[in-house]
Amino acid sequence: MRRDPNEHPNPNSSPALFSESRTMSMPARSAPPPAPLQAQPDIPPAQGHIKKIPLTALRPGMYICDFNAGWMSHPFLFNRLHVRSELEIAEIAAHGIDAVFIDTQRGIDVADAPTRAAVAAATRDEMLDSVSLHATPQPPGPTDPAPGTAGQATSAEEIRRARQVINQAAERLRQVMEDARLGKSIDIPALQDSVQQISAAVIRNSSAMTLVCRLRKRDAYTFDHSLNVGVLLARFSHYLGHDLNQTHAIALGGLLHDIGKMTVATEILQKPGKLTEDEYAHMKTHVDRGVALVSPYGLPEASLQVIAEHHERFDGSGYPAAHPGPHISEAGRMAALVDVYDAISTDRVYHRGLPAPEAMGRIFEWQRHFDPGLVNQFVRCLGIYPIGSLVRLKSERLAVVVQHHPDTLVRPRVRVIFHAQRRSHLPPEEIDLSAPYWQERESIVGHEDPAAWDIDICRHLAV
Repeated sequence: MRRDPNEHPNPNSSPALFSESRTMSMPARSAPPPAPLQAQPDIPPAQGHIKKIPLTALRPGMYICDFNAGWMSHPFLFNRLHVRSELEIAEIAAHGIDAVFIDTQRGIDVADAPTRAAVAAATRDEMLDSVSLHATPQPPGPTDPAPGTAGQATSAEEIRRARQVINQAAERLRQVMEDARLGKSIDIPALQDSVQQISAAVIRNSSAMTLVCRLRKRDAYTFDHSLNVGVLLARFSHYLGHDLNQTHAIALGGLLHDIGKMTVATEILQKPGKLTEDEYAHMKTHVDRGVALVSPYGLPEASLQVIAEHHERFDGSGYPAAHPGPHISEAGRMAALVDVYDAISTDRVYHRGLPAPEAMGRIFEWQRHFDPGLVNQFVRCLGIYPIGSLVRLKSERLAVVVQHHPDTLVRPRVRVIFHAQRRSHLPPEEIDLSAPYWQERESIVGHEDPAAWDIDICRHLAV
């Protein structure tokens, strides 16, 4: 069974792939099984030794550092695996995975395979070509501020205001989730008030809202994920030119899209190991449970569409209705890609999230599951290098993206903080790569994982 990459962090794998004690073992077979699989820590490997290979080239002795699929789309507890047998390769293939990334420092190498950096560069170029080719002018949001005031690099004051909005929304959402879990009535008006504040803050400075939401201290995954999806949907809806009522409705649906999980059996929701087929089927009922839970409250149609359709897929492979694209509402199609984007870029207990630029690349690669037109618009909305991304410049300096320009997607505004070659911190310097002066002197050559450089993005952005 294929699984969505953004389900709750409990893998739905074939029975007995790993035990509830979080150590992994192969299922019982007539032949002696290989040695038990060892859980591998999620340590970012050196990018130059990472290669992408088709599954047909995978051999025992190779070390998979990335399954190139959503975490819920492969049968292993971790996103890394030292391949020990052909049986494991067959298990991977059975889950529809056709390519993986290997770490040649930890396992057998393969010749003539592109490095991760080369793959990222090619995907970036494809995204840029696609977005440029299919770009359609978007009308400004209904209450866009004067030119020069929105989307500017964040100031300490804007960060403070954004944090205040996010913290209040977080507290209200936490209470709503808890009340839903206990079977109490939920305070929809309080969330609607927060949605209005979120929308206003996104219009005022979307960069600050994105930074605070993305880099804030994490708590429970379902709760944090719901908050992120609500904020991202508010930003995306505003970018698409929806009126305020529609933006509010879509964002409210984002905050509540996983509320049905609060009524899923706790032993399934918090299970540290695999889910059985029956347990996974029960988990998928969270969509219908969520719709039923909010139905007495008279939510706007777009809110209900987000809750009901965020697991539907454009190619008809989703659930619960398995509707293809033409039968999924725009709000549902927006929610599907935003939900997956945040899920694969967010840290969880069992794996580290992808860097934002890589997550955006995965959304582009997997766009058969999503509305292709909305994928292109989403890339333009957040950028190829979303706010808070760590990028490497041609000068070997590392910088954090603090603002992106929809018309110059590979030339955002960045804050230089580190010299990669010298491995030393630099005095912070903000430069706009789209400015004529910098177009001649500097450019982005790729993105980096902050953990690999021991760089705390929050500290450098005062989030």
